[in-house]
Amino acid sequence: MPKPAPPHTLGNPKPSFSARVQLSVAPTVREGLVVNSGGAQRLPVDLAGCRRILVVRLDFIGDWVLTTPFLANLRAGAPAAEITIVVLNRVFDLARSCRFVDRVVAVDPAPEGPATFYAADESVLDGFVADYTSGAFDLAVVPRWDTDFNAALRIADGSKAARVIGFSETNTAHRQEKNRGEDRFYSAVLKDEALAHEVEHKLELLVAMGGTVAGRDLQLDLDPADDLRASAFREDRLGGARQFLAVAPFTVPRKQLPLERTAALVNRLAAAFDLPVAVIGSPVHAGDAEAFLPQLDCQAAVAVGLSLGTSAALIGQASALIGMDSGPAHIAAALETPVAVIFNHGVAASPRHASSPERFAPWGDPGRVLILRPDRPLSPCTDGCVVYDVAHCITQLDVDDLFPPIADFVGRFVEAPAEVRTAN
Repeated sequence: MPKPAPPHTLGNPKPSFSARVQLSVAPTVREGLVVNSGGAQRLPVDLAGCRRILVVRLDFIGDWVLTTPFLANLRAGAPAAEITIVVLNRVFDLARSCRFVDRVVAVDPAPEGPATFYAADESVLDGFVADYTSGAFDLAVVPRWDTDFNAALRIADGSKAARVIGFSETNTAHRQEKNRGEDRFYSAVLKDEALAHEVEHKLELLVAMGGTVAGRDLQLDLDPADDLRASAFREDRLGGARQFLAVAPFTVPRKQLPLERTAALVNRLAAAFDLPVAVIGSPVHAGDAEAFLPQLDCQAAVAVGLSLGTSAALIGQASALIGMDSGPAHIAAALETPVAVIFNHGVAASPRHASSPERFAPWGDPGRVLILRPDRPLSPCTDGCVVYDVAHCITQLDVDDLFPPIADFVGRFVEAPAEVRTAN
């Protein structure tokens, strides 16, 4: 059963064209070769010889951003290949401009029954379906290191690719429980139990496939039209402000600082730097935004409801972003917007946990990323926060804890006006 999807962090309607494809009831049993990370043995892949490659990345906004170094190096290792990537519908608007792939196709999780694929162009969709149903792909890759919640293996298997490559079910205890027995449905898998950032795991997979890592930087491409729409939002809603603060206060309950605390924090930052504020969020957070905005006593505009691409462009134009452990923080890092991220994961908690900054901190220049987190889990939590429906471990952080380090951080990029500095 797939993991329930978190609320959309940003807005993204489904692409215009769709096609329904029947999938096998049971996946194909393959060789199931297990290759150890860092060893002499490589996964049985000839990247340079591939002509059609399918990448299946059925995860969320931040996961997409963290996949871009893998895609950049995959393109360099297979320059002659046509690369297609299948993403979740919710990520399509951010993925569609990626320079490293030739086709971007969207899908919703399909743990059983047929899959419905989507694309923005009918001819692109027709070409993909023809390749997918005829077994035209030389290689299908599932670059998810931890648990496959969204049936990515099933989509890769349905392509009838000559080889299906991914990570081993034994990499994490949770994956071993939820994806037990799935290694046999891959041609080969990488066993990689190292404690590492998600970017590094994907690059390790590329190396095991015979590729070379020429760079580790995030490479997030945006549609120029989205940049124009973001600029229009600034003109219309922020008075054309040259500098502004972006705040992304919404995420799943356990990772979200109580909104009243975030509002108090933003008020102090906006006053300290005399900056207007853009509140970033998804249409599903419209009600939360309505409750949040009246708590701000600074110039502020709600950007909830913009498309994913336009929201990303707006984040890229911001002087800094203050956010939770969610997609906007990763977008900011990719676009070199200074970002302060408030995590719910305590310093003393397990670095292997799925909420750990050691695995999921925004990737980029460390001087442009600030991580804030409680010292330890809050009982009854031990390895990480297990209270899902309300803010819990994160509630140990108060405005007086957060304001000084964030103000110091933002002050490295935005100078407060002299009269404001004097008043504060």
